[in-house]
Amino acid sequence: MLTILRYRNFNKQKTGQAKRAVICRQTETGQAKRAVILHTESAKRWGGQERRTFAEAVEFKKRGYRVILAVQPESALGKQAKEVGIEVREIGMENREILRAFFRLFSLMRRERVDIVNTHSPKDSWIASFAARLACRPIILRTRHISVPISNHLLNIVYKLPHKIITCGEAIRERMIEVNRFPKEKVISIPTGVDVERFNPERVKENIREELGIDQDAPLVGSISIIRTEKGYPYFLEAAQEILKIKPETRFLIVGHEPKGDTLAQEVRRRGLEDKVIMPGSREDVPEILASLDVFVLSSLREGVPQGVAQALAMERPVVATDVGGVPELVKDNETGLLVPPADSRALAKAILELLKDRKKAKRLGRNGRRLVKERFSQKVMIAKIENIYQELLKV
Repeated sequence: MLTILRYRNFNKQKTGQAKRAVICRQTETGQAKRAVILHTESAKRWGGQERRTFAEAVEFKKRGYRVILAVQPESALGKQAKEVGIEVREIGMENREILRAFFRLFSLMRRERVDIVNTHSPKDSWIASFAARLACRPIILRTRHISVPISNHLLNIVYKLPHKIITCGEAIRERMIEVNRFPKEKVISIPTGVDVERFNPERVKENIREELGIDQDAPLVGSISIIRTEKGYPYFLEAAQEILKIKPETRFLIVGHEPKGDTLAQEVRRRGLEDKVIMPGSREDVPEILASLDVFVLSSLREGVPQGVAQALAMERPVVATDVGGVPELVKDNETGLLVPPADSRALAKAILELLKDRKKAKRLGRNGRRLVKERFSQKVMIAKIENIYQELLKV
């Protein structure tokens, strides 16, 4: 997250029986006005980035803020937001629409007296940031959701503007300090939080094995993510082949949408694994899927702080993950899971087999994982940290 901040004075209110900080400012008539947060998102998909944006919008609305989402038509985020009563403004942000989007966002910020603009993807960040500058009123936040390094190219000058930078992981923060030369005091890590009530092994009793035709006693190893090259799924399949030589009854589950067609499914067939690897596509019943697994696997070649891993830990699933990006923030080797080198299918297979064989160790790692998530990576912790920054910088 990147945050361009202009200071304003706001009053703190207490609402109901709980002490909830609600950002307010004085209108010209002296009346208190709810702070208005505008989120912008040019991506139309429904992935981890959009889920975090949605969670923030929902939680800050509960805390008394007025929340507006500016999204593209046919946006998955917009659809979800409308269903829970969040204000949505549909604004086309394709290349041919950039100028029109700029003026529409500028008008929206002025008309609705927006106090905070939170941008999320590169395209909407450029459009909304300049619109906010011209509007001369809102604070601007830029959420940096991914771990891809930021170049020092002139076109990335938008990253040099903030007074504060909030990243989704400590590894990303460190890189921005060391490589991009951001001052330490201006870079803050706030990982994406997990809803630990939804992802609670005590509450989730159902699993999806019967639906997918998987024997209840078969070892089940799985992964949940959008299917992209950087997720390293070919190494997962190679590891599966090694595991099947030793435990042929094992089944493998890959859950997620593949934007580029069925390339991975073709690879599964090419390797002769179609009877061993189940690919049900994208699903929303993630807690139930995780409850069905014996081991959760992350085979990524690069990562931020992966939500799939955090959710698996919250469900007390033992995790085997590659040692990349912000993964070690979640997976403490031999404490909350097992870490292996990236692009090493043999090491991946060995670690998975270790947890399939040593159920006592697997259970211990799972319990430790949930404890870590509750303490540091819960949605409640994430929202509290973001709101603390609002209060600090807006002088609440």
